[in-house]
Amino acid sequence: MQTRTLPALLLLVLPLLVSCSPSEKSTSGGKLSVVCTTGMITDAARIIGGEHVEVTGLCGPGVDPHLYLATRADQKRLNNADLVLYHGVHLEGKMGDLLARIKDSPREGQHISAVADVIDKEKLIRNELFGAYPDPHLWFDLQLWKVAAAEAGKALQDADPAHAESYAAATKAYLAKLEETHQWALARIKQLPAKKRKVVTSHDAYNYFARAYGFEVKGLQGISTETKPGLQNIRAAVKYIRVNSISVIFAETSVPRDAVEKVAQEAGCEIFEHELYSDALGKPGSQAESFLGMFRFNLETILTALGGDKGEDQ
Repeated sequence: MQTRTLPALLLLVLPLLVSCSPSEKSTSGGKLSVVCTTGMITDAARIIGGEHVEVTGLCGPGVDPHLYLATRADQKRLNNADLVLYHGVHLEGKMGDLLARIKDSPREGQHISAVADVIDKEKLIRNELFGAYPDPHLWFDLQLWKVAAAEAGKALQDADPAHAESYAAATKAYLAKLEETHQWALARIKQLPAKKRKVVTSHDAYNYFARAYGFEVKGLQGISTETKPGLQNIRAAVKYIRVNSISVIFAETSVPRDAVEKVAQEAGCEIFEHELYSDALGKPGSQAESFLGMFRFNLETILTALGGDKGEDQ
């Protein structure tokens, strides 16, 4: 009697098991679970994903992704996510091995994408001072960040085909906003004479910004904040400031101020009252809580500090 009813019970239970499959989550009425490493990617995923996604960002305001170590809770979030979006190009240095393991052996139905890996390698900035890896701070060139954002949109479509049309439309709209901001930046920069476009910051996070928008930038540290600036770096910065008659330099929200303060003291210059955002967005409610807000804030801050007219459209 019992052996005859077992197949019938299995037939009742099997549909329930199938409906709980991770690969079916996005098409069964639930939101797609997306975990992102940096604030820049988190912001893009929320904008493109809209109501169809539940996005978790690991590196919050002021958190340095170069040094960030994933907690046990983070590891669980990454392992359980339907989609993992990370920067790549060795930005997430301390999380690199963990992300590589997930990418090599994803859970069934799980998707993972390094959004910056699709960018033409010829467009990445390399320098012998940077070591074996290219400069990862490419989001400050909005033409390059458009490529990464488009890849995030594609990853959302692949992970959740049921809402692919919505993601495609949102991606197109977001790319248009990035292009609009890029053109705004080019116009704003014209208000600052080329001879004044010299920026000294905490670390080498603005090389792409410099190349794209016509600035000369000197960072006290390398592209990673893992190494502290040595005496030689500080002396070189002081000399550069004096030779170029620079009166103001910049600290960054995600980098300790010690080295910048030492340079400012020795060079006899000021640290501008507003810190720049580099590897992390601002706190909720701040002007830099979104990526485009952060980009605009940085540019206006630099122009104001260096003597450019303050723009009306921030």
